[in-house]
Amino acid sequence: MPALSLLLLLPLLALVGWLARARRLRGARRRRIHDVLLQTNSGDDCFLADTLDALPFPAEKYLRHALVPGAPLPRSADIRLRGTLRVGPDDWVPFEARERVNAERGFVWESRIGVVGRMMLEGAEWLLVDEAGAAYALADWVPAVERNGPELARSAAGRLLVDLAWLPAALTPQRGARWSRGDNQRAVVTIPGHATPMTVAIRDDGRLLEVSLLRRRVGPDGRSSLASYGMVVEADARFGDLTVPSELVFAWGIGTDDRYDFMRVVVESIDWL
Repeated sequence: MPALSLLLLLPLLALVGWLARARRLRGARRRRIHDVLLQTNSGDDCFLADTLDALPFPAEKYLRHALVPGAPLPRSADIRLRGTLRVGPDDWVPFEARERVNAERGFVWESRIGVVGRMMLEGAEWLLVDEAGAAYALADWVPAVERNGPELARSAAGRLLVDLAWLPAALTPQRGARWSRGDNQRAVVTIPGHATPMTVAIRDDGRLLEVSLLRRRVGPDGRSSLASYGMVVEADARFGDLTVPSELVFAWGIGTDDRYDFMRVVVESIDWL
């Protein structure tokens, strides 16, 4: 009987060992990406307001609202947020997340998503230069999602650009951003290292109203297509020396009749790096 019990127990122990090893590897990968994305300001790179004088009026008004003259321009940001995620036509589940974003290197988004009762889906999505992936596990133990590949990297690059609304230093001429005018309330910006232009819409007082672009959308079957994507800003707030979106909605189909809101977000804190 003891020998039979041991034989029955061995596969279970092997499974637990495999799950534990996979969990350690996921954690190590996230820590490595965090370290690569940590690019701090040297301290002498400060916002020069007169560099905005030649910009289209909407861009100038937005950046003057978002940045404080003479304040350091951060290169990275750690954002803590919470919200709800759409998983069905009328079904939303809660989540909490932390994102580290860097315009030059990428982002890592770590989140805990409520799925059934108290069961959480935990994991991360990331872009590191030109490599991207997503990995989630139930209770951070049982693998549930594992995705990567070039199409996902193209999609993640569009996501990074929109998320730079939380890092407006990356949208300044001092960081190489190129602006062109759209109309009285819109301007188009292109970021160094990224070919996709992004449209920024602002309110009369300079606050962000909407950020949008054409992003690669990857379906469950791995096929992709270009679709309008972005954020709609419902409120902003001052975090340190920067004013950025604090309540917002992410959606596909921005500016179309088929807009699909899929994530509602409230920012809790931001650390500038």
